[in-house]
Amino acid sequence: MGRLLFGVGMALAASATEAKAGAWPAPREGQEIMTSSIGVREGYTLLESSAYWEAPLDEKTSAVIAPWSETAGDLESGWRGEAVVGVKRAVFKDEHAVMAVQLGAFWRSDPPGDCGEGGIEARWLGGRSFARSGFLNIEAAARVLDEGCPAGRFSLTLGYRPRENWLAMGEVFYDAPREGDESLKLQLSLVRFGDDGRGIQFGLRTRLDGGAETSLVLAFWGRPSA
Repeated sequence: MGRLLFGVGMALAASATEAKAGAWPAPREGQEIMTSSIGVREGYTLLESSAYWEAPLDEKTSAVIAPWSETAGDLESGWRGEAVVGVKRAVFKDEHAVMAVQLGAFWRSDPPGDCGEGGIEARWLGGRSFARSGFLNIEAAARVLDEGCPAGRFSLTLGYRPRENWLAMGEVFYDAPREGDESLKLQLSLVRFGDDGRGIQFGLRTRLDGGAETSLVLAFWGRPSA
């Protein structure tokens, strides 16, 4: 479920002064998260990388680009990748809560069966902040490739800011692909922010469904226009 890192660990947005989750529009300066991880899966070395860019179009709407790839010895070709290019729009927002929807074009390098590499992704995002110290973010996504091959994903993130420039997160990722086994993963991480809103994230991700997979996660959070 490392593929979901850009959906939640890779689709989170946070500032140095206020906890924000994926459902919230990006800061005016934009948001980028560059993530890498290294681990072991079923005895094979696993390398993952992803990027998340979000650029506001107006107060409620933003453009999103999120590529992802992994390299591992248990893959037939040794590599595979995915990418989403879409638009996210907040449909409800008040002082503490927000709900958004996202629709985008989806690409997958290794489509199952007779399906094509291209398709669409629809995503629902809901978030709630708790004072200025924490947040809850929930996301549910559905993907369909050309000729079918539907798949679903769900993620939940709890964030807490013990200090102004520190953010602790616990994330659960559930993946229900059309082919292969379903997976459930847990990620725990800390993000350290500087005064400019940029941050560095350290974390550990592991499977909860009995699969043998554990990875160390490193990510850099930035503001492209800051």
